[in-house]
Amino acid sequence: MRLFRGISLLLLPVVLGGCAAGSVFMPYPIQASGWQRSLEQSQPDSALTALDRKRDSADRLLYLQERGRIGQLASNIDASKTDFDAAISAYAALEDRAVISASATLASGASLITNDNARPYAGSLYERVFVHQYQALNYLANGDGSAALVEVRRANLIQNEALAKKENTVDSAREDAEKKGFDVERYEGYFTGMDVAAGRVKSGFQNAATFYLSGLIYEATGNNNDAYIDYRKALELVPDNPYVQRDVVRTGLKTGIEDAQKLARQIGNVQYGPAKGEGELVIYLEEGFVPPKEAVGIPIWTSKTLNTVSFPVYSGNIPAPSSMVVDVSGRTLETSLLVDTRALAVRTLKDEIPGMLVRAFLRLLTKQEMQRQLQQQDSSGLMGLAGTLYSLVTDKADLRSWLTLPGSGQVLRIPLPAGAHRVAVPGMSAPLDVEVRNGRPTLVHLAVLPGRTYSHIYPL
Repeated sequence: MRLFRGISLLLLPVVLGGCAAGSVFMPYPIQASGWQRSLEQSQPDSALTALDRKRDSADRLLYLQERGRIGQLASNIDASKTDFDAAISAYAALEDRAVISASATLASGASLITNDNARPYAGSLYERVFVHQYQALNYLANGDGSAALVEVRRANLIQNEALAKKENTVDSAREDAEKKGFDVERYEGYFTGMDVAAGRVKSGFQNAATFYLSGLIYEATGNNNDAYIDYRKALELVPDNPYVQRDVVRTGLKTGIEDAQKLARQIGNVQYGPAKGEGELVIYLEEGFVPPKEAVGIPIWTSKTLNTVSFPVYSGNIPAPSSMVVDVSGRTLETSLLVDTRALAVRTLKDEIPGMLVRAFLRLLTKQEMQRQLQQQDSSGLMGLAGTLYSLVTDKADLRSWLTLPGSGQVLRIPLPAGAHRVAVPGMSAPLDVEVRNGRPTLVHLAVLPGRTYSHIYPL
């Protein structure tokens, strides 16, 4: 009876962790790979059906994000909007730290005995920014430019606020580790394989695509001053992007900003905008998927005991995005990078490592104390063995992340004569017919995946 009671106590945290424990026993990337294949095979509805069964799980936020993205690609705009609205509400609830519910407390306690998978999924800043960016596209699909602008403003505000407190967040994690007597620097060498990819971005959340989209909407409504400000913010993140350079010059010259004149002299004699009888084609092209996290074993010392703990990493080569070739009415053109989502994901994980190390250290101490108490209660040694087996089963790295996000987002923007044009990318089953209106921009969203390209057109 005592043995049964002890094992029950060990299993209790997993039960209290709710459906989040599903990620303990089936790594999330394995689940998500099925939804990715569904998108590649032009079967998004099967992915949506599978995800619908997970609405009530502790990882609800994660599944809502996946559903919102897949629904949007499948042109199920209303369903996508509903899912992203729910995700936005979930983030707002997580942000309210004044009142901690009993279930949240229990889930956190469970993670000290099991692993981070026992904690309900809370997302990351770069994912939250993408939620608002995609919701803006949903509003554009419904012809509601004002609501779309509200969403990209929210995305930009999240980035600005996060940037203001970024250094404090990273430093506080290190200070917390030092207070608990844990030397983070001793273990950072195990994660240097992510340094190159993480170094491609300034932070784990700054996304030039959201600033660019807000600039595009502002400009389409005649607000050149605000358009210039947001194009300029995008340019700070992707300074070599020729299309963003031209947008900064064009809107800056219209508002008489001196810096725009300096930039115009630097980039030389190019066409900054449409001439008479022309409109603009703006292509926002996304390619591939973000990489999944993988688990590696890291040795951690507690007192005189060496323990191997499973941690999430991005392993192997994480390639920098390459320009994509686009055929526009017989002209071969190239895109330029706006957001390197792969690098954002890697940088986010790198910044989270100090906190993960501290939690792993505390988790080890908690488990070891539990095993010690169990061994004292049971002279046969079975309880201690049960505790050891439990530790082995539950020592799983938290590999959860939004995996239907693109590997990168890129832009191509050119003036074209008003009228019908054809857009195609390699591997596309058929060219996309696009109507360019005189004096107006037309936004085309392409999501290029192996075997399938999804497309949406937004006249602005």
